Amino acid sequence: MNEFFPNLFAPIRIGSYTVKNRIMNTGHAAHYQQGDGTPSQAYADYVRERAKGGAGIIVAGHTVPVYDGQLSLSLTNYSDSSSDAFKRMADASHDYDVPILAQLGHRGRRLMDGGAYHGRAIVAPSAVPTPDYSVPMIMPHVLDTGEVEEIVASFGAAAGRLRKVGYDGIELAVGMDYLAANFLHPNGNRRSDKYGGHTLLERMTFLREVLNVLRAEMGPDRIVGIRMYDDLAEFSLQLADYVELAKLLEAEGLVDYFNMWHAVTSIPRQGRMHWPSHYYEPGAFVHLPAAIKAAVALPVVGAGRMDSPGIAERTLADGKADIIGMAKTLIADPHFPNKAKAGRVDDIRTCIGCTQACVGHVDIGLGVGCIYNPVTGREGIWSELPPAATPRKVVIVGGGPAGMEAARIAATRGHRVVLFDRGSRLGGQVNLVMKAPKRDSFEEIILWFERQLPKLGVDIRLRTEVTLDTILGEEPDEVVVATGSKPYLPEIEGAGLPHVFTTRDAMANQAVLGKRLAIFDLVGRGEAVSVADFLAERGHEITFITGLETIAPHMPSPTRHHQLERLMNFPNVRLLTHTAPWEITDDGAEVYNVVTWQPDSIKNVDSVIIGAGGAADDALAQPLRDKQVAVRLIGDCFQPRDIELAIIDGHRAGREI
Repeated sequence: MNEFFPNLFAPIRIGSYTVKNRIMNTGHAAHYQQGDGTPSQAYADYVRERAKGGAGIIVAGHTVPVYDGQLSLSLTNYSDSSSDAFKRMADASHDYDVPILAQLGHRGRRLMDGGAYHGRAIVAPSAVPTPDYSVPMIMPHVLDTGEVEEIVASFGAAAGRLRKVGYDGIELAVGMDYLAANFLHPNGNRRSDKYGGHTLLERMTFLREVLNVLRAEMGPDRIVGIRMYDDLAEFSLQLADYVELAKLLEAEGLVDYFNMWHAVTSIPRQGRMHWPSHYYEPGAFVHLPAAIKAAVALPVVGAGRMDSPGIAERTLADGKADIIGMAKTLIADPHFPNKAKAGRVDDIRTCIGCTQACVGHVDIGLGVGCIYNPVTGREGIWSELPPAATPRKVVIVGGGPAGMEAARIAATRGHRVVLFDRGSRLGGQVNLVMKAPKRDSFEEIILWFERQLPKLGVDIRLRTEVTLDTILGEEPDEVVVATGSKPYLPEIEGAGLPHVFTTRDAMANQAVLGKRLAIFDLVGRGEAVSVADFLAERGHEITFITGLETIAPHMPSPTRHHQLERLMNFPNVRLLTHTAPWEITDDGAEVYNVVTWQPDSIKNVDSVIIGAGGAADDALAQPLRDKQVAVRLIGDCFQPRDIELAIIDGHRAGREI
């Protein structure tokens, strides 16, 4: 029995398998794939790192058993051409004796991506398009009986291919308003053939046939499970329906375990629940597996912001779930299981729920990453960290995200590192970010580095204004400049008036603000909207203005939706899009519509706040070069961007020294 988390590291039986612990790396859209959905080598590397890190069982991302177009959001397995790629993933997991399942499903009528209808048919049991109005309403093709049977066969064929390349089982995805859920619910299923019916039991024909072909292909010795999603909508299955479905499936012996989650990802208000961010408390969704567990005897998986081993342990101890599902938790730290098992909780890189580099990457077509784990997505090149051939003395100026990561990596490799910062605490601008409403979890980035750097022997010198002489006095072999950026004010007439401030001024309490504010967002990310949220809570009357087509379009979708809702619900906030400034005046601003170029005025404003990012603070670089000092610039002082890219810069620098 593990002395730290005995329930979390107790083995469990799933079908004929004994899994070494209760941690499942749940299926998620890691998105390391080619356009047609064939997984790339990066996906195999990603799986290997999570198996190496100690997960008990891994479920690969949602996989469609039919051709899904040239821009599939899912993995696909519809022909033998993808078998080698799937085999690499299975082999990667088996290298560490961790079983791996594939999650199979079919999106049916649910349009998830703008290119889908160019490459695949939108299909459904009946002529009923998606009933919500936040996604395109496209009438699907109604499947005839033969076409349904072909889809059932495609699931069996995919399972057969996966078995041949070593997969230990299949998890079937049911819910999210996908095809299986459409067959099960009377709103989506109005058929009169064998796939229709008036009761849930009668409408189970499609699901039963799919599960039967999966079992036939997998055989009795491999795992067949089901992941069910509470769709939180009257037009699809909800938690109470799944409780009844679970009873029926268990009675018929069709599955080996249940995995209960929720939300239709393409409905914005639900998508933010499917990928829960820091707006939700850790462990907020244990009611989902608890409802299923109360009704069945088979193992039940529970997931959702299981961000610490303590929360996972308590969920198991309280009988709310048998297995803990983790996706973002293991994106942030794939070695979470091994660290927790060894009692090294302080070394766990805790998921902060920002969704910036996980869901945010998938939003723009990239593979998942992590805001402060730069190895995620780069496992093939960065999973191993070789020691330095020759230890050197490295001086790093600036203790923000880039500087902290450069110091950590350089010290890990054996260099002697001195880290300077002018502030009273490490973290740079993270210290401002975490002051915004619902963003206190960002402090965990600083806390993690504050725990790691002293362990590595980094000489941290705070409250130090570094000059050229300061650096030269250290006699460094190499200098890394990570001095960040200064707030940028664009060349707008009137920007120099005394009542004009930057978003950083506002968050750092360096602005004397009046009651009535105009906030201009010229970037479209999280900075300006979080400042507006911060100030709206304090009672300021705010006109929020952007020349972009919508508010904060470059935020990750889950957090953006929460942020928009908060701003829309403030009676003291007015939101204007397509509107740009051309002059700041004594009592407001002259603006224009970026589409029509129609001028307008914003009046009765006491203070103006401009969010325009930063300008590189690289003043130390040239004097160092003039002294023939080896120097490299990283983070915002190279180019102002964001926390994730600053940490990637720092990591790369630490490796290259």
